[in-house]
Amino acid sequence: MQWNARPITLALALLAAASAHAQDLDPTETARGPHGTSQLQPGDGRYDAVGYAAVQPLGAAALAVSPNQPAESYAEVTALDSGRTILVRIAETLEVPGAIAAISEGAARQLGIPVDRLVAVRIRAVRPSAEDQAALRSAGAAQPRIDSPPALLRALRLQLPPQADTGEPPPPPPQPDPIADMIPHPVERAAPPAKPRPTPKDPAAKPAQGRYLVQVAALSSPERAQALAQKLRGFVKAGGGLYRVQLGPFATEAAAERARAEAVRAGFGDARRTSVR
Repeated sequence: MQWNARPITLALALLAAASAHAQDLDPTETARGPHGTSQLQPGDGRYDAVGYAAVQPLGAAALAVSPNQPAESYAEVTALDSGRTILVRIAETLEVPGAIAAISEGAARQLGIPVDRLVAVRIRAVRPSAEDQAALRSAGAAQPRIDSPPALLRALRLQLPPQADTGEPPPPPPQPDPIADMIPHPVERAAPPAKPRPTPKDPAAKPAQGRYLVQVAALSSPERAQALAQKLRGFVKAGGGLYRVQLGPFATEAAAERARAEAVRAGFGDARRTSVR
C-alpha cells in the first residue's frame, strides 16, 4: 500500500517553527510583579509633580484641587520642608493660579504647614487601599504614611520652579459712604483724666514648673517653627539642625497626655510626650 509522507512532513515543520518562536519570546514582557496597595496599575496615570500648593477653605477633610488629576482620584502629598506625607482625595479638576494644586485646611493641618502662603510639595497620583479610600470619602484620615527621607527631600527641592507671582492686585480700600458723612454727629466731650492710682507691686512671676513636655513637630525652618509655637502657645527648642516645637512643661503626666491628645486632634499625629530629667 502506498502512502503520502508530505502531510506528515508539513506538520512536523509547523511544529518546529512554533517551538522556535516560543523560545524567542521574552518571558519578562508579560510577567507582572506584586503591586502595593498604593501602587498604580498598568494603564493608570503616572502624575508626579513638584511645585507649590495653596491652601484653600475646603473644610477639615483631606482634600485637594488639581488641574491635572481627575475628580474622585487620590494623591500622595509630601511637604518638602519636613517630609511629612499624607493621602488626599481629589475633589475637583480645576486650575489653581500660581500653584500646581490647592489643598484643604484639614490637609494642611495634617502636614503641619501654614495656611497663609504657598508651600513646597510633591504630589503623586496613587491608588490607596479600599480602607483608606473609604476613610477619605467619609472626611476621615487615611493610615499614616512614612515620612520621606532627607536625601530624597534634598533632591526634590532642586526640582522646585521659581515661585510665580499671581499678579493679582490688592483689593481697593473701602470707599467712604457719602450719605453717612452728611449726617451730623454729636460732639463728644472728652472725659476728665482719671486720677492715677498707685499700682501695687506685682510679685515676681514664678517660672513654670513641671517635668513633662509634649513635642508637636520638628521642623527645619526656624521661622515656621516659631510661628507654629506662637499659634500653639508653646516654645521652640533648637538642636541637631532641627527646631522642635514643644508644649509645657506640665506638672503631671496626665496633664501632658491631655495636651498631646489635643495636639493629635488638631492634626499633629506625631505629637509625643517627653520628660525633663
